Amino acid sequence: MTLLRPIGIACLLLSVVPAPAQNSTEKPRQQAKELFERAATENNDRARQVQDYCQAAELDPKEKKYSDACNNNRTGLIHDDSAWLASAISLYKSHDLDRAESMARQVTSYDPKLSGQARFLLDAITSERILNQVKAAWERGDFNAVTILSKGITNPDLKATANTYVNNVSLYNGYIEQAGNLQKDNPQEAINQLTLAQKLNPNGPGNPAARIAALEQAMQAKKAPPPTPAPKPAPDSSAEIAKKVGKLLADARNAEKQGNSPDALNDYAMVLKLQPANQEAQNSTTRLQQAIKNDPAAAANELKSALRSFYQGRLDEASRALMEYLESPQTAQNPGVADFYLGATLLERSILKTPRAQFQGPSEDALAAFKAARKANYSPVRAYVSPALLKVWDSTAP
Repeated sequence: MTLLRPIGIACLLLSVVPAPAQNSTEKPRQQAKELFERAATENNDRARQVQDYCQAAELDPKEKKYSDACNNNRTGLIHDDSAWLASAISLYKSHDLDRAESMARQVTSYDPKLSGQARFLLDAITSERILNQVKAAWERGDFNAVTILSKGITNPDLKATANTYVNNVSLYNGYIEQAGNLQKDNPQEAINQLTLAQKLNPNGPGNPAARIAALEQAMQAKKAPPPTPAPKPAPDSSAEIAKKVGKLLADARNAEKQGNSPDALNDYAMVLKLQPANQEAQNSTTRLQQAIKNDPAAAANELKSALRSFYQGRLDEASRALMEYLESPQTAQNPGVADFYLGATLLERSILKTPRAQFQGPSEDALAAFKAARKANYSPVRAYVSPALLKVWDSTAP
């Protein structure tokens, strides 16, 4: 009886103590099962899926389906990643950058070597796209874009190619700058520098072609002998003058008979240029001018004739007729028209007779005529007036 009591107490104590070996085995098995079940749902992330299958196999190496799933999925993933990478490299070599990028992005991060090669390829694709933009900028002469875009290229090989374009920009700018320094003292060498720039990039800034043409023209002008003045025409003989005067007087008389006073006055004026003392021309001019002053209809015809002379380019006749028309305010029914065309005539005659480099702008007489036309509330039909005249006309607006 005494011996049985200690034995019962010992059995009771042993029943209370847990079995550590059994629990340490069950926990990894449960974790392996959970990982395996989770991996089966991770088809959209194959790298994570393979990691979970293989971790389950490590936790429970006796479970064959875990090791099979690990090996099969790992082998398939590496095979697929290798295929994606090979396709991406092939497409990149054929310069199909969009498809190459799409293939390279399919490579997972599971295998460090394959994923590293994919990242290197994606960087090369990005750099080549930028390099293509650099080439396009160079071809169109946008040198600022060449410099800025080249800084974004990280691939070493493509960076070296981009630097070639950057160096060409510096070389081109050097040619242009050197030409500017030489064009005054050594224009031929300036032309040589501009030619080098033009050959390097025909679309580059600075317009070297126009500068070459200007320098060549200036050099040619220095070499050319001064122009020989044109011989002055021999003055008409008395007989020739008399013949011209007779013809003009006949035309003037005929114009008077037809009621065309403006043309008659023009003919008489030409007679007086040839023979200032011609009595018939003097008397007829005075008579016709007086008649026009007293006859509104004649004044209107004179204005029409003046405008016709303006549009036919007979500016001297036009200005004389317009001034005569304006001298008779009692018969001048359209002073605004006459003032406008007088200003236009004076301005156009000044432009034609003055070299462009020496033209100083409209004369005070032309501006005064335009202002008088505005005061008379005249507004020209802009479609019938040249832009150069309209520009001056618009400048007189209050």
